[in-house]
Amino acid sequence: MAISTWSARLLLTPASSRATLWPPRPPAANPLSSSFPRKRLHLARPPRAYISAPAPGPEAAYAAPTLDAAAAAADVAAAISSSDAITWAGVWALLSRHRARIAVCLAALVACTACTLSMPLFSGRFFETLIGRGNEPLWRLLSKIAALYTLEPIFTIIFVINMTIIWEQVMARLRSQIFRRILIQKMLFFDRHKVGELTGLLTSDLGSLKSIVSDNISRDRGLRALSEIIGTLCILFTLSTELAPVLGLLMVSVSVLVAIFKRSTVPTFKSYGILQARISDCASETFSAIRTVRSFGGEKRQISLFDNLASAYQISGTKLGVLKSANESLTRVVVYVSLMALYILGGRKVNAGKLSVGTMVSFIGYTFTLTFAVQGAVNTLSDLRVTLASVERINSVLSAKDIDDSLAYGLAKELDGKELDDSNGVYENGSVKKHFMSELKSSSSCSNLAWSGDIHLKEVHFSYPLRSDVEILNGLDLTIECGKVTALVGPSGAGKSTVVQLLARYYEPTQGSITVAGEDIRVFDKREWSRVVSLVNQDPVLFSVSVGENIAYGLPDDVVSKDEIIKAAKAANAHEFIISLPQGYDTLVGERGSLLSGGQRQRIAIARALLKNAPILILDEATSALDATSERLVQEALNHLMKGRTSLVIAHRLSTVQNAHRIAVCAEGRITELGTHGELVAKGGSYASLVGTQRLAFE
Repeated sequence: MAISTWSARLLLTPASSRATLWPPRPPAANPLSSSFPRKRLHLARPPRAYISAPAPGPEAAYAAPTLDAAAAAADVAAAISSSDAITWAGVWALLSRHRARIAVCLAALVACTACTLSMPLFSGRFFETLIGRGNEPLWRLLSKIAALYTLEPIFTIIFVINMTIIWEQVMARLRSQIFRRILIQKMLFFDRHKVGELTGLLTSDLGSLKSIVSDNISRDRGLRALSEIIGTLCILFTLSTELAPVLGLLMVSVSVLVAIFKRSTVPTFKSYGILQARISDCASETFSAIRTVRSFGGEKRQISLFDNLASAYQISGTKLGVLKSANESLTRVVVYVSLMALYILGGRKVNAGKLSVGTMVSFIGYTFTLTFAVQGAVNTLSDLRVTLASVERINSVLSAKDIDDSLAYGLAKELDGKELDDSNGVYENGSVKKHFMSELKSSSSCSNLAWSGDIHLKEVHFSYPLRSDVEILNGLDLTIECGKVTALVGPSGAGKSTVVQLLARYYEPTQGSITVAGEDIRVFDKREWSRVVSLVNQDPVLFSVSVGENIAYGLPDDVVSKDEIIKAAKAANAHEFIISLPQGYDTLVGERGSLLSGGQRQRIAIARALLKNAPILILDEATSALDATSERLVQEALNHLMKGRTSLVIAHRLSTVQNAHRIAVCAEGRITELGTHGELVAKGGSYASLVGTQRLAFE
């Protein structure tokens, strides 16, 4: 299954090809938009995600880390031309960009192999000279041997350094491609896979691919071992056709023994790896839930769990070590038997005058060369098997069917800096042709429509992909009037948060439609839609960077001044507590904002939304974590912000919803009541019941 052209562009567009001007955001129709002026990034480089460190002065701009613009401009489409995330054709395409270094590597490989294979020959000639049968002066022979001993490590260093540089650059490019591919997957993909599983793709699985070269460029592994095996066999049959089969049998025996060892230890290796992962999981879970452990006094239990795993890990490691030692000992036995056979047969030939002492010495030297080379080659094949399994796993997880086409289209369009040409709407991949996103209209009208039109959820049905048998929304109808505040209330499980996720376009309706100013929002790419929606959740997530950086993330592609950050923070009632922090706006917030209180995290999230200045505002229990004083101040800021904006508020506090222009009551996936606070209370329905039975919670 081929992916679309713009998905391929996104996944393959090199940084240097994105030197384009960003189109300006459509002017805001709302008068409040001037409160937070935006400075569009006009730079000949890729967009900046968010700042790396707050600027020291109040007027300085927040600058993001500069991306490496030296990435090659001629990235080949073969790297991602099929449904597979990694193809060998794509890897070769990346390698082919380093033809000069590859040529140097091959030349160095031939040179160092020639030096290695020449050493046993010169050793034989050395012994011939010692017993008086050599024709060459000893000093000249020793100088040649010294030259070999000097040149071999030099050529090896040249080979290893160049191979390392090539492969590190290839792996950096592959890792970047995999990260981009993960980033544009559908939300279903992230529901299905754990975070650890996805990070494992970028670390352990790609690490296996990296290791196939980095761990196999030493003298006795990989290409070096293969070249030595071929060269040694050719030399042996040239020296003696009678003794060469002895070493051939040695090579076969060692190969079989190593292969048997690898196969016999697979269950042990698997158990060892599983226990290693379980130890890591146990430690990670314990440390991430350390407050729960402390509050319940669970230290003894966690210690017991970890000790049991560590004990099992030790037993498995011991078993693995015993098997490895047994295999090495058996391999040595085979080598010794081969040497004895060589001594017996070779000794007879030397005594009979059919073989020189020097040739016999050379054969003994090649015995060890061949043994190490065969062991290394078999180990490399084993590593290759692990690598193939890792590549297969990456491809199985990152299938093209889970790519979010709308998101990929929008992101690719921005990275290219121009409208994608879909006049043909066809992407060719061999015999496969696929029309892509031809229904998307120009996204330049999205902001204008969001500022001027109502949002209408019409006969919306929805089930989460992983729970398709449970219908969350059942024909929901709701109009969120432009420039007004609509509150959505109802019992838990009624579908309120699902409405938020549909409006944010994390998912698309199973049936029905969502329109803005009469246009189905699916005609806009998700990147453009995300710019017109600000969302503040009940449990906001902060990045493990500074306070200022987290607020600046409201405009991830813009240059944001510190004054703008401070203005947004003040409006969200966050400035006072921020300046009381040790480094003020430069203070790191910890993983997921763990160094801040819940209310502080919430106010930073509100400041982030204020900075974004989007025409559509969604507040999902946005003030639930605030104390009464902070809630009052933040509510005033939100009331000011919501004027003239299309706002949806989900809350359980009467003080939050009673002043909304309209209140919608959601129950069993439908809107059951709609009206103002006074109208619904007078009606005496479910809303009035909520107010009556949960008055303390509301007030």
